[in-house]
Amino acid sequence: MEEQKKHSSGSEMNEAEIAQISEACREKITQCEKELNKQGFYNIALVAYQMKD
Repeated sequence: MEEQKKHSSGSEMNEAEIAQISEACREKITQCEKELNKQGFYNIALVAYQMKD
């Protein structure tokens, strides 16, 4: 049976794993992180997870 995790709101979440994304997608995520940093949102890391069925 698949284990489910509890979200901070208390709702259940399906299992997830780090998504396999292209280099272009990784670059976009990095650009977004840099833009957030410029706007004063420091030490934020954006990650891509893919939900398991």
